[in-house]
Amino acid sequence: MGKVRILSLDGGGLRGIAPLMVLDWIERETGKRIHELFDVIAGTSTGGIIACGLAGSADGERPLMDLGQIIDLYENEGATIFPPAENALGRLFRGIKAAFDPRYSPDGLDSLLRGNFRDLKLSDVLVPIIVPSYDIGHNEVLMFKSRKAADARYDATLREVCRATSAAPTYLPSFKMAYPDWTGTVKDRVCIDGGIYVNNPTMAAVAEVVKHGHRGERVALEDIRCLSLGTGNHIKELDEQGSLDWGLFNWARPITNVMMQASSLSVEYEAEQLLSTYLRLQFHIHEEQFSDMADARPETRAHIKQLVNEQLLQPEPLNRLRAFLAE
Repeated sequence: MGKVRILSLDGGGLRGIAPLMVLDWIERETGKRIHELFDVIAGTSTGGIIACGLAGSADGERPLMDLGQIIDLYENEGATIFPPAENALGRLFRGIKAAFDPRYSPDGLDSLLRGNFRDLKLSDVLVPIIVPSYDIGHNEVLMFKSRKAADARYDATLREVCRATSAAPTYLPSFKMAYPDWTGTVKDRVCIDGGIYVNNPTMAAVAEVVKHGHRGERVALEDIRCLSLGTGNHIKELDEQGSLDWGLFNWARPITNVMMQASSLSVEYEAEQLLSTYLRLQFHIHEEQFSDMADARPETRAHIKQLVNEQLLQPEPLNRLRAFLAE
């Protein structure tokens, strides 16, 4: 068969505005919607929410949400999901509370997911999607796949999928749902963010396509072309802070970001070794004050957008993106 295009979207909380800016450029450049340009969309955490937004459809013809509506959520609803502390006392109280409980309530995110995805299910997508989560109750990898949704047991609602993939440890509480394992046995799941093991879901999508094919036809590695969009790396070296001597208390705050970045880099290496066409677009965050993926302050969002404009939406990376889209 012809080439198969995969779109892979990293996790990264409110920094999901970054891949959305690139996707917006793609739609304006091509005059087509994302689901018309890619054969499979894989997304982890915030990338999973974006994947569901890009593919979910109530009528089987057009997405329930257009790209502008998804961007609007990240522009205007970040504080609904991750409310900023109003003052120094609020920040102190949140810091103390975070030692025992998640930093944020899931109520804001739950409300947005219900309002935007309604009762759409994995079977209600215009293009196949893959969204990872992790079941800490059974120590099992969970991969929500629209391919399996023909079996009603696997046809979870998109809002359940989004909550399961985005329940980032220390940020949001885990998410409980019933979902079967690979044998079809339904289990009570305790789901946390898929970013703890596959923040860049490229290889999950590649494995799915190679094993199960696409549109009834087999797919070889050389037939796969993948665009992988990151949500920013904070590049400060932790060892500058004496991390060699850190214990549990010191590691508690940065460990989620460290795991997400490390897993993304590992997948990036594997994809570059295996795929003949793998375009990875990632940017770097130099200032720690703008690195928290739950930071809903307008100045942080503006800074992230500035970095995307300065590092990604420039002639050299855009020429590579044009070449990818032209293949």
